[in-house]
Amino acid sequence: MTYRPFGIYVTGTTDEYRLDVVTDPEPDTPQAVTYFTAADVDAAVRQASRLLVAVDGPADRYGELYAHDGDGAAVYVDTIHLPA
Repeated sequence: MTYRPFGIYVTGTTDEYRLDVVTDPEPDTPQAVTYFTAADVDAAVRQASRLLVAVDGPADRYGELYAHDGDGAAVYVDTIHLPA
């Protein structure tokens, strides 16, 4: 698991997610960062896929999905790739 600061969060919410849209080989410099809530991890992956499509960028972009751990850290969940 990768721990990184989550950035922002809604007090009292634990089902928060962050999608870092990456267009460069270096994942630590995302093109866009989106915060959202979802009912569970499966719903978060589906929403992250939709958000990734909505962001302008090259066809080879991908998203790093993180969950808020409740203590201010981001826990890596999955890497979302655009369909080929």
